[in-house]
Formats: sequence, structure tokens, C-alpha cells
Amino acid sequence: MYQVGLLILLVYYGFLFLNYVNRNAVAIECLASDQEALLDFKNGLHSTCSLLTYVENLQWVDGLVSLKYLVLDGVDLSLLSETDCLVSLKYLVLDGVDLSLLSETDWVSALGQFPFLIELHLFYCQLSGHITSPPSHNFTSLVVLDLSSNNFVSNIPDWLVNISTLQYIDIGLSGLYGKIPLGLRDLPKLQYLNLGDNDNLTASCSELFMKGWGKIEQLGLSWNKLYGTLPSSLGNMTSLTYLDLSFNAIEGVIPSSIGQLCNLNSLDLSENNMAGTLPEFLQGVDNCPSRKPLYNLEFFEMHSSQVHGKIPYWLVQLENLASLNLAHNLLEGPIPASLGSLQNIIFLEIEDNKLNGFSNASVVGFIPNWFWDISSHLVIFNMSHNELQGRLPNPMPMAVASLVMVDLSFNLLDGPLPVITPGFQMLDLSHNHFSGVIPSNISQHMDLGNNNLFGTIPGSLGQLKRLRSLHLNDNHFSGNLSPSLRNLSSLETMDIGYNILSGILPSWFGHGFPFLRILILRSNTLSGKLSDDISKLDSLQVLDLARNDLTGKIPASLGYLKAIAQVQKKNKYILYGKFEEHYYEESLDVYVKDQMLEYTRTLSLVTSINISDNNFTGNIPNEITKLYGLVVLNFSRNHLTGKIPETMSNMIQLSSLDLSNNKLSGTIPSNLSSLSFLGSLDLSNNNLMGVISYTGHMATFDAISYTGNLGLCGPLLPVKCSGDDDNIHSNNNDTNGEGLFDNWFYLSLGLGFATSILVPYLIITIKSSWGDVYFDFVDQIIYKLLRLIRRQGKDNGKRRKIHHRQ
Repeated sequence: MYQVGLLILLVYYGFLFLNYVNRNAVAIECLASDQEALLDFKNGLHSTCSLLTYVENLQWVDGLVSLKYLVLDGVDLSLLSETDCLVSLKYLVLDGVDLSLLSETDWVSALGQFPFLIELHLFYCQLSGHITSPPSHNFTSLVVLDLSSNNFVSNIPDWLVNISTLQYIDIGLSGLYGKIPLGLRDLPKLQYLNLGDNDNLTASCSELFMKGWGKIEQLGLSWNKLYGTLPSSLGNMTSLTYLDLSFNAIEGVIPSSIGQLCNLNSLDLSENNMAGTLPEFLQGVDNCPSRKPLYNLEFFEMHSSQVHGKIPYWLVQLENLASLNLAHNLLEGPIPASLGSLQNIIFLEIEDNKLNGFSNASVVGFIPNWFWDISSHLVIFNMSHNELQGRLPNPMPMAVASLVMVDLSFNLLDGPLPVITPGFQMLDLSHNHFSGVIPSNISQHMDLGNNNLFGTIPGSLGQLKRLRSLHLNDNHFSGNLSPSLRNLSSLETMDIGYNILSGILPSWFGHGFPFLRILILRSNTLSGKLSDDISKLDSLQVLDLARNDLTGKIPASLGYLKAIAQVQKKNKYILYGKFEEHYYEESLDVYVKDQMLEYTRTLSLVTSINISDNNFTGNIPNEITKLYGLVVLNFSRNHLTGKIPETMSNMIQLSSLDLSNNKLSGTIPSNLSSLSFLGSLDLSNNNLMGVISYTGHMATFDAISYTGNLGLCGPLLPVKCSGDDDNIHSNNNDTNGEGLFDNWFYLSLGLGFATSILVPYLIITIKSSWGDVYFDFVDQIIYKLLRLIRRQGKDNGKRRKIHHRQ
């Protein structure tokens, strides 16, 4: 079988070779040395390996003196020195080859062996260090240079601007720093330049774009430190089809001269400091063949750039526009009626602005018909977090042949919910003023939370067997939980908290939900016992039943929730409706001691059980302590008795433990000090007794964690333990040095903990805004780890908050 595969491989490359000969009309004679080299190549192949690991060494290459093309991408290669006879080589592709063992001078000098090189591809070769200068006589013919996705710590080499033949340069995501050489703009043949995702390249926009760039077609400078304002001379780069300046520090406004960029297809200015307005009109439109503004523009993104003012008329005249993202700005005024003429639009995202109405519509009337005439190709439609007013027509006339997500949340829309046209995958109408009952047909992911809806939850919901996300929280729903909900076998998130639902918590919640990860029923009036079948929710990570009237004992089976019994190691977002890098992303707000911690990208790492404010009795079952992956545990404000289990120290991931306001007795297990992640502890208002051990991690908590336990004593409490003074005196007069050693040991342990764990936690608890910054930092770290894999995609996540208060 191996011989057959090798024969096919050789025949395939033979056809490629003949095809090259025919294209160039050149008769190439196969030299005897070439034949011998190919035989050596054949002898170096392993029959048990895949194609990318066939190469044993490169000695066989030495004989190919006429070789012009060499493609070895993905091969595990550590030396280039064996290729010193390839003097005719013009095309060298080593993408994915591991060159990490080469020093910063070796790989550059090795390339000096190829004086006629036209294309050099070293994508993701794990190159590092400084990019040194090659021999002066080399690279004079170089047309294509790809050094992207490496690990340099280097500025852009000066010799690059002297290669006048260059047409294509890609050194993105490679650790470059320093100023971008202005000489790049003067390269006479340069058509493609990507220096994006380096983070530390700088340039003044007024200098960089003042002149030059005569033939540039694609320019990517995102994720760097460009500053200053965009000059009007930007409009002279008339060959541009792609311009990405996102995630920089650019200020000012978009120059109206961009109207001269007749060929522009994609423009991204997102995440800058352009706190001006969009130009009212564009210059140079009459010079374009179409005589229309930016006729070829298909993708325009300018989110998170502090842009204010009204949406200009020219923006809704872009006939070929497929994606428009102006989210997270300060745009105001009504939405222009001509928005409905964007017949090719696929992604429309204008969320988080101050838009307050619709053209040709009264303030309190129905949303006008033109609003529903938007392109039938629409996939993403997001106008959330604005000030839109009005009512939805009944039924909604929007064409949904291709719609995936519609988000009108966080507005001022009111009136009854309409009959919704089937076909939506995600519909978010939360945080509005809708009233009335739920219609019988809804979408695959529905969020109607934070409205004024009332009545019972309709049984028709049970027909939506593909429903994955259900948010009915913060409304006025009453009655029992409909048995039809048990048919929602695809459900991953169910949030019906903050309503006035009553009746017994049904036992069928433990059946039929194999994918349920988040279950929130808090702040209702549900009664009855918690069924043992709850442990059959194998995917459950968050269980919140707080503030109900549940009774009985905490079932021991709660300790067998499989997803919480193991430490979460996945960096997997909870995403719904993913389509071409757009998704609906769940979010969870966890309240610990009145401080809110928000989880989005790290939500899959969170596990929580909250059954506080109920009427549970009996002991804390030891089985609970088998939940080794549990992060947040809240059993407070119940009627629990007995002792705190000694095995509580097995819950190694626990960061918040609240057992306050119960009737627990006995001593506090000293081994709780081994819970190194524990940042919040509340054992107050119980019947605990004994000495508080201020060793290890327990020394980090203050007296408020233990107040209301009359039998407890310790240095921080009003009741001192007998012998405290003697122990202190003994420690101070320890003459053998052991006490001094112990003191320094525990002091260093405390300081080490404070540095690594306590300081971030205190920052979060002191000021919530700092906590937001901290978790944004965590999100950014995870995001940057993913950027190498998803360079071409842009995640435009739609965050939904699930309120989970402790």
C-alpha cells in the first residue's frame, strides 16, 4: 500500500512539474544528478509515517542544482545548512517548519545561499530574536516575503526598505516593535503590507500617510500603537481595496477624502480614539466610475471608537455594503429611513449608541414599515443598548429567510409581544417595556428577561425542542412550572429567576436535560423538596435555587453532579448561533458579599451552587465535599444543623464559601486553611465554638467572617481564648530560635499569598470598577491566546447577563 501511495505522489508532482514547463514554454532537461537526488529522497522516506514526516534529512537536496521550487511546509526541520547547493532556488516555502533551534543570525545567513530568491515563506517557523541584516548582495530579486506568526523581538529591519522589487510583505503577529520605517511607503511595487497584531509598532498617521503608497492595495496595521489624525492625503491611495487600522490610538475624524478610494472593499477603524463625527459628505465621488460613494465597499467597521453625531446620509447609500458595524459609539438621533435600502446587508450592528427613534415615525407609534424592508440576506441584526421607542407590529413582517440573530434588547420598546415569524435562531427582546403574555411561537434562543410580561409560562414552549437558551427572568410570570418544559431536551441555559412562580419544584427537572449547564430559578415562591434526581443533570455547572420556600434535607446526591465533581479546564465559551465568527455569548454575574463578578469568556470555568434563603434542615451531607471542581458554594440563611464536614478541604477549587445564618455547631475544621483559592468566607451567625485557627490561609479573613458565634474565640474576636497572652509571651521569649523561624515562615507564607491571591481579590472587593478591569484583563489574555488561531475572524459577541446573586 505504501508503494502505491508513493507512486501516486510521484505522479502527482510529475504532473505539477510538466504543468510548470508548459506554462513557461521552457525545455528543461533532467540532469543525472537530479535523478540521483530524487532516488536519495525516496530512500529517506518512512513507510509508517504520514506525508509531512517522510523527510529524514536534507542530504538528498544537495544534488538538485537546478531546483527552483522547494516546498517543505510542516516538516520538522532544524537545519538549513544542507541546502547550500541550491543556487538556482527562486521559491522557498517552509511554512510551519520548526526553526527554533536556529540562532537569529543562522537563519538569515543561511538564506544568503539563495541569491535569486523571489518568494520566501517562513510563516509560523518559531523564529525568535532580532532580525539581522543579510549579505548585501542578496534579496535583490525578492518579490514576496512572509515572516508572519513568529516570535521576534525586533524592530523592522532597515534593509527591507531597500528591496525595490518587493510586492508582498507579511510580518504580522511576530513581536515587532519600534517605529514603522517611512521608507515602506516609497517601495515602488508594494501592493500588500501586513504588520498587524504586533502590539508595539508605532507611527504618526500624518507622516505615514502623507505621501507614497502608489500601488498599495491591501494595508493591515491593526493592533499596534499608531497615533495622530488621519490626513486628507489618505484619499490619494486610490488603489486601496483593504485598509485595517483597528485597535490603535488614532484620533480625530475620518477625512472626507476617503470618497476618492473608489476601489475600497473593506475598511476597519474600530477601537480607536476618533471622538469626532462621521463626515457629512465624501469628496471625490464624481471621479469614481460609478459616481457613487464607495461603491465597492462591502465591509465597514468602526465600533468602539467614540464617534458621535448622526448617521450621515452617504453611509446608507452604500449599495454593496454587506457588513456595517458602528457599535459602542455615541451616535444619536433617529435611524435614517434610507437604511432600509441596504439590500445587500448581511451583518448590521449599531448597538450601544444613543439612537432614539426612526425617521418618519411618531415617538409612541409603531416602528415604520421601511424598518422591516431591510435586506432579505440579513443574518445579524443588532440595535440593542440604544433609546429606541415604539411598538413591534403584529405579526413582525421582517423577512427571516436567512436571519440568525435579532437583538433589540436594552431599549424603550413597549406594547404586547407580537406573533413572531418562524425562523429566528436567536431573538433578544430583553430589558424593554413589553407587556402581556408570551406568543405561542418563538426562536431557538429566546431572551425576554427584564420586561413586564405576566401570566403563566405557555405550554407551547415545550414544542421548541431545538431551544438552547431560555431567559424569562425578571418578569411577573406566575403559576406552576409547565410540564411541557421537560421536552426542551436541547436546553443549555434556563433562567426563570425573579418571577412569582409557585408550586412544588417538580422532580422531572432531573430528567431530559442532558446539555443543561445553567439552571436559575431564584427569587420565586417554589416549595417542596429538592429531588435526588437533580444529580442526573450531568452537564450542570450553575445551580441557583436561592430565595424560595424549599424544605427538607439537602440531598446527598447533590454531590454527584458530574460536571462540578471535576475541575474545569476547558477554555470553551458558551456560544450559541455561531455564524462566520459571529455568536451569541452567555454571561454570568456572580454576587459575592454584595460585589458583582462578571464571567463571559471564562464562564465555562465557573461552577456554582446557591440554595440560600430557603428552609432546608439537617446536616450538610459529606457527599457535597466530593465536588472537587466547585468554585462558589452558598448554603446561607437556612436551618442547617450539625458540624461543618472535615472533608470540606477536599474542595480544592473553592473560592467562595457562605454557610452563614444557620444553626451549625462544633468547631471550624482547621484544614480549611489548605484551600488556597478561598477568597471569601462567611461562617457568621451560627453556633460554632472553639479556637479559630489563624494559621495558613485562615489568617487572611477578618472578624466579620465569624461574628455571631458566641462559642468562638480568637485574637480578632471580642472573646479571647485562654492562654493567648501566654502563647504570645512564649513566642516573644523563644530562646532556641524555633519560634522565630516559625514566625518568619508564616510571615513569608502570608506575604506570598497576599502577592499572588489576596491583592487581586482585595482590589476586586474594594471597587467593582477595578474588578471589571481585572476580569477584562483575564478575558484579554484568553483572547490573545486565541488570536493566533483566528487571525482572520472577528468575534462580535452579544453578551447576555444572567444575574446570579449570592
